[in-house]
Amino acid sequence: MELTQKQKVIYICHPYTGNEEFNRQDARKIALKLKMQYPDSCIVNPLDLFYWTTGKLTYNEIIKMCLTILSHCDTIYLCKRWEKSHGCKIEFEQAILEKMEVMKE
Repeated sequence: MELTQKQKVIYICHPYTGNEEFNRQDARKIALKLKMQYPDSCIVNPLDLFYWTTGKLTYNEIIKMCLTILSHCDTIYLCKRWEKSHGCKIEFEQAILEKMEVMKE
């Protein structure tokens, strides 16, 4: 790949609250799977990206940061159970507004 070629950026939309450690590990596995499937893409895993915020920021502050990162992505990848997560539904709505490609697990 040429350095001047823009990489496709895929945002992993994965539930978090309720079983945080399991969800973080699952999102990591999905990130690896996506990278293997789309080697020229940049995979964004917000569960790891914003891990440092745990207990330090409010839910709304974290969602705002997630939406900022999502706005720089080309594709949203909806993981299983996304429709049961309030945060995932917000991210999905934003992706639709921005006319992003939608992929599903």
